Amino acid sequence: MIVGNKRFKDPIYGYIEIEESLITQVVDLAEFQRLRDIIQTSYSPLYSSALHNRFVHSIGVHHLGRIAAEAFRKSITVRSLEIPEMIDQYIETFELACLLHDVGHAPFSHTGEQFYLYKGDRTRLHKMMADLTGDADLEEEIRNEAYKAAPHELVSAIVALQVFGNMISDDLKSFFARCITGYKYTKCMNIDKSCKNCLIELLNSKVIDVDKMDYLIRDSYVTGFDTVAIDYMRLLKSIYVEEEQGEYNICFDKSAVSVIENVVYAHDAERKWIQNHPIVLYEAYLLENIMRRLIEEVFQTENLPIESLLKEGITVERLGRVRLIGDSDIRYLMKNLQDDSFVDEYYCRKQRKHPLWKTEAEFQAIFQGEEKKLEFIEKELSELKKCLTSLGLPFIINRQALNAVLEETKKIEKSISNADDKERKRLEGTLRANQTHIKWINVFESFAEQNKEELDFEFLILYVDQFNSGFRKQEFENLEIIFPELRKPCRFREVTNVLKAEKSKGEKYFYIFYNRKKAKETLSIAGLIDSLLTLSTNASVERRLV
Repeated sequence: MIVGNKRFKDPIYGYIEIEESLITQVVDLAEFQRLRDIIQTSYSPLYSSALHNRFVHSIGVHHLGRIAAEAFRKSITVRSLEIPEMIDQYIETFELACLLHDVGHAPFSHTGEQFYLYKGDRTRLHKMMADLTGDADLEEEIRNEAYKAAPHELVSAIVALQVFGNMISDDLKSFFARCITGYKYTKCMNIDKSCKNCLIELLNSKVIDVDKMDYLIRDSYVTGFDTVAIDYMRLLKSIYVEEEQGEYNICFDKSAVSVIENVVYAHDAERKWIQNHPIVLYEAYLLENIMRRLIEEVFQTENLPIESLLKEGITVERLGRVRLIGDSDIRYLMKNLQDDSFVDEYYCRKQRKHPLWKTEAEFQAIFQGEEKKLEFIEKELSELKKCLTSLGLPFIINRQALNAVLEETKKIEKSISNADDKERKRLEGTLRANQTHIKWINVFESFAEQNKEELDFEFLILYVDQFNSGFRKQEFENLEIIFPELRKPCRFREVTNVLKAEKSKGEKYFYIFYNRKKAKETLSIAGLIDSLLTLSTNASVERRLV
């Protein structure tokens, strides 16, 4: 241990050393300590021990980042490649970015980050980040980049520059922000910029990076979810820098092929079996609705103000000053909400809805051989969702939704007689759509009536992205592997057969949740599925006849 450094005992890596200067200037500051109150994952409803936070994850990523940076520097030196004059400053900035890469995470992590965006748009955040870096090229490069950083990454870069910007020289602020957000340099490329791009990839890439490695290892350890082992030291020590056409690229030695496969296996398993589990998705659904109401009532806006993450905070009319906002603040505020069914369900799990099926595999089995009908069902349910949203209702199929659509249909029928030709045509189209919506709602009403002892007439539908393995990412296929006996690197797809996995059918699937009246091991859903498939056939025929 170096004198003056501080040691953290980590259950995964053992003792982690951090320089005293980083402790006093970063770790001990309020904005970084806030991360102790930001839960790392939304997995606790499924794995009750998954209570680790963004603080310990950030310390872990910094630890792995130092190992990766050392291997990166060693590869350049051993291979006698051109060493950028400012390599020490680049690595120091990279390691600081590793430590601060999550400093802007919202309460409840990924569940809350959507509230950073204004109507789903990143433009405001991109401009704030570009202004703080002083990089005239950054906004243009972002516009031309197909990849868009996650909201929490953009806010983390902004908060880090606002609070810790004095630790970064002006000419490296853009590089620091790019490390966190993953936006690589694309203009006027040279050895210097390609060296920076290599370091950016080591923290934020679409394939292998120290952020993913820590959360995969840590999530598996904390949850107890059994997956493949990841030999992080073997992988990071195998980092290899290759020069090609005047630019540096990150490659990996052949000894790391098995570990690379394990990283993606672990990522795929966590995403498919935990992140997409209906219990996890339902908890996120409850929190999203609670946070949406709280933000609107507390801040009088649709967005979570970045200022609320800082020590200075923001003054709001109802509460006074809100600062260093975290999970516990949201929990306190939600307890004070009056007559909120989402809060009731969040705290009283007995009231929560239950999924009719529990996995994507079960969904695929239910609709096997009915892909065309399923596509039509998904389209009709999507149209029903738009209809209910336009009526100011959530996408919950129940008596309230049925009555609202029936009432709207009556209004349209009355309006048609007095409308001109153009308006009448529009109203007739809306009328037909509403009549179709009523038929779909009636299917669920009939299912509830047939099973009235087990469930209520109230169904929630949540859509999920179809699982697609990380093995199909083009970037992963093109990952370069070094075989010293060969003259040039090989693409990963050329040295493994794991990339031949079949692509999932469709882009999304859905879960249907219901209110259970009494505990029952199984509930027959065959009648509901048959009715949905039959209605899809009839509705498809009717649509062709219109």
